[in-house]
Amino acid sequence: MVHCIIETIKHICQGLKILILFFFCCTLAGCLPKADIDPPSTPPLSRPVIGYGVVTAPYTRLLDEPSRNAVTLGFVRERTVLPILERTLVQDGDTLLYWVYAEGEYQGWFPETEISLFDNRYKAQTAASQ
Repeated sequence: MVHCIIETIKHICQGLKILILFFFCCTLAGCLPKADIDPPSTPPLSRPVIGYGVVTAPYTRLLDEPSRNAVTLGFVRERTVLPILERTLVQDGDTLLYWVYAEGEYQGWFPETEISLFDNRYKAQTAASQ
């Protein structure tokens, strides 16, 4: 009986040694200097535009706000490539209509129905040339 108790105590001591060693290693791991993590500068995080648009209508009015009754700032011809900075959904009567904002050589709002959107300038320029 005493022998059984001694064997049990030995097993408990071995378990405690392993547990103490585990906690010691965890403590040392917490003392190591931490490396700063910088997110990569990939397009979803860093690009200045949300896409590029190619005008599909013969002429498109650029407006000062996303509304059919807004002030006209200028006109853009068919197949013009524009960087798109913003996109918003606006209620127009009973329908919802997406409007996009272009900035650059031409600047203003126009309905998304008058352009084709692309991920990058290369794709937009290729589409505009066809």
